[in-house]
Amino acid sequence: MNGFSSGRRRFLTAAAGGLVSAGLLARSGWAVANPGLELPPPLAVAKGDWQLTFEDSFDDPAMSEEIWKSVKKGGHQHKTMRYPENVVVEGGQVDLRLGHQSDPNRPFTGGYIQTRSFRQCYGYFECDMRIASEAGVNNAFWLIADKKTSGDTRFELDVAEVKYPNIIQVSARRWKPEKIILAASYRTDTPLDTAFHRYGMLWTENEFRFYVDDVEIFDVRNTFAHTPALMLLSNAVAPFAGKNDGDIEGAATSIGRVRVFQDMSRDVSR
Repeated sequence: MNGFSSGRRRFLTAAAGGLVSAGLLARSGWAVANPGLELPPPLAVAKGDWQLTFEDSFDDPAMSEEIWKSVKKGGHQHKTMRYPENVVVEGGQVDLRLGHQSDPNRPFTGGYIQTRSFRQCYGYFECDMRIASEAGVNNAFWLIADKKTSGDTRFELDVAEVKYPNIIQVSARRWKPEKIILAASYRTDTPLDTAFHRYGMLWTENEFRFYVDDVEIFDVRNTFAHTPALMLLSNAVAPFAGKNDGDIEGAATSIGRVRVFQDMSRDVSR
């Protein structure tokens, strides 16, 4: 069971004048040259020829399944196993559903997806996410270096690790060869589980800039992330996300849209 249910297909207009689906766009890495494209506010003030290179609004489960891979995966810092059946696409969003299982070592279940073929170095990455209404859950939108092209360097870019009710942690981490962690924590004035909020990161050759609802919350110099990365969406009941009450059945992390942009004037050689 893969968790992706049926839906409708949405199309984007390509530069050549034909039609190219969101899934084909994501698989190919083609940019959509659309003069009418409304850029995210952080890019509206940034220099560059910004083009859309990836978009999924989860209104076509079959297409989303072509773009994303559901992964069965645990974790060494938490007691949650993520299963493909916990990933459900319907109603224009993907739900990473939380639950329980009869395993004393991993009593909790969650969801985890990663892009199948899409990789990009530098650009602007954003998603609309509503976090689970449960304490102790890490709701995450993140990137990791593609091992095929990263050489001896391993890095992780956490666009947002969000904890109930209003804590957002962002970071750029290099795990190898030497560990470097550049991170910040931010608290909003409103709870983040009652509505969708936008989490974004501008990744350039020189810096990282992190955004919540299009407002910059942290910037730091980029000294190590210079190769393509894949995108991931996941959740987990974890001690580093706070104390949970032991009952998370029925809760879910919901994502409404994921978009990626690239500066075609300087990033395309990567």
